[in-house]
Amino acid sequence: MKLLLNEIFYSIQGEGPNVGRPSIFLRLGGCNLACSWCDSKFTWDPKVSDNKLVTIDSTIKKIKSFPCKHLVITGGEPMMQQDKIAVILKRLPGYTAEVETNGSISSKISPLVEQINCSPKLSNSGNKSYPLKIKPSNKKAIYKFVVQKKSDLKEIKSYIKSNKILQSKVYLMPEGIKRSEILTRSKWLIKICKKEGYNFTPRLHIMLYNDKRGI
Repeated sequence: MKLLLNEIFYSIQGEGPNVGRPSIFLRLGGCNLACSWCDSKFTWDPKVSDNKLVTIDSTIKKIKSFPCKHLVITGGEPMMQQDKIAVILKRLPGYTAEVETNGSISSKISPLVEQINCSPKLSNSGNKSYPLKIKPSNKKAIYKFVVQKKSDLKEIKSYIKSNKILQSKVYLMPEGIKRSEILTRSKWLIKICKKEGYNFTPRLHIMLYNDKRGI
């Protein structure tokens, strides 16, 4: 069994409830969407992709080489390789994991992970709408929305209402791959979160390193 892998590296979680937590990033290749502002096109766009097929054994060996036992499984879209993720996690007793997903594929690995960071892609991503497959009834799921402009909030609020997502589970995150973009959007987005009762999440890795990879 081989895994379509993009990269493995050790850093801190830059988004969501676990921001600042030391984590090993397992970035998988392939995606079923194509977001216009995607910061990891190198995982799915044939023009820039640098994915590779690797064995489960070599992946686990690399994970174990880092002084950390928390995984962030990201992509691309990791849920496209759930069977392989399950094998990896079952062979890493004592490790915890969170998985990033766009919510278009149902989860079969919920019992194996600590948290599901579901980021539904709305119209600002350039994708067609799709049904949410990571349901709010999943107690491990939080919902992270990428915000480009203030007018995005109307669509986000409608989406939250129609899918019956609790406010406490909602995180708004500024879009951007440059420190200046994140800081500018964060200032007005924080005000929106305070007014609406949503959580704000930065993109700490972008604020620290811009869009540099593997750190």
